Amino acid sequence: MESKYTVLVVTNLWPSEADPSYGAAIRAQMESLHTFGVDYDVVFVDGRASRWNYWRGIFEVRRRLAARKFDLIYAHFGLSGWVARFQRKVPVVVKFMGDDVLGQFDWRGRITLMGRFYQISSIVLARYLEGVIVMSQEMKQKLRRKDACIMPPGVNLEVFRPLDRDECRRSLGLKPGRKYVFFPYDPAVARKRFDLVQEAVKLARAEVPELEILQVAGIAQQKLPVYYNAADMLLLPSQAEGSPNAVKEAMAVNLPIIVADVGDVRELIGQTEGCYIVAREAPVIAEKIVEICRRNHRTNGREWIAKWSLEGAASKVLDVYAQALARG
Repeated sequence: MESKYTVLVVTNLWPSEADPSYGAAIRAQMESLHTFGVDYDVVFVDGRASRWNYWRGIFEVRRRLAARKFDLIYAHFGLSGWVARFQRKVPVVVKFMGDDVLGQFDWRGRITLMGRFYQISSIVLARYLEGVIVMSQEMKQKLRRKDACIMPPGVNLEVFRPLDRDECRRSLGLKPGRKYVFFPYDPAVARKRFDLVQEAVKLARAEVPELEILQVAGIAQQKLPVYYNAADMLLLPSQAEGSPNAVKEAMAVNLPIIVADVGDVRELIGQTEGCYIVAREAPVIAEKIVEICRRNHRTNGREWIAKWSLEGAASKVLDVYAQALARG
C-alpha cells in the first residue's frame, strides 16, 4: 500500500521485552494505522529509567527529522508532547493519555505535586499544537481546546474475544470452584486503589468465601484475554482514568465489570446488564461482587463495545492528521 502519511511517533509508553504490556495499546493503534497507509518510526523516551531521557529525546527527534522527511509528529502523553514540540519543522499532534491532564492521585484521592505539574504543563502545551486528541469530555474541558478530538483508544476485537472459561482457568492453573475478581494493574500504582479492592473482597467473603483476587501486571497483551476469560468480574475503583483499556477489554470478552465513575466509563458501559458503576466505598463494591457471583452470567458487552474497534479509532486519527497538516 502506498504511504498516506509518514509519521514520527514520540512516546514514553512502548512495549519492551522487559515489560511487554507497557504501551501495548499504543503499538496496537500504530499497527492498525499502518494498515491504513501510515508509515511510522518511533522515538521511545524511557522516562521511567531517567527523566533526563526527555531532554535527550529532544535531540533525538531533531536528529530523526534531519535524517528523514516526516509529515508530522504523533506524540503520546504530555511530556512526550513537549519533546516533540521543541521543533517547528513539522506539525505536532498529541494524544493526552489521562493523568497528564487529570493529574496523578495518591491513595487518599488527592492530586500529587507531580500530578499538578503534569496538568499545568499539558494545559500550556495544548496551546501550541496543531492537533489534540483526548480520551474523554472531562479531559477536553480541562485542556480548554474546543477543537480537541475525543477518541478513546480502540480495542482489538480479534485479540480480546470470549473464550472457554474452564479451559482458561486450567491453562492458568487456577483453583477449581473459586470465584475470581480480576485486577490487571500494578498494586503499587496508588490511583488504581488496590487497597479498596482488597477491602471490598474481604467484606464480600462473608457471603462468598471462595472469593479470590486475580492480579497481574506487565504481561503481553496477547496473553491478557486468557485472564479476562478466566475471571468472574473486573474490578476497577480508580481515582482517575481517561478511557480505561481494561474496561473495553473486559467488555470485549463479555466479562461483568464493577468500576468507579471515572473518565468515559459511563459511555463505554452504556446499559450493559451485569456492569456497574459504583461509589468508592468498600461495602457498596462488596455488594456488587456478591451480586455478580450469585448471578453467574456473562454480559453482552461485546455487542456494545464493537464501535470502539481499532479500525474505528484509526479512522478518527487520520482525520486529526489531515486537520493538523492543514493548520501546519
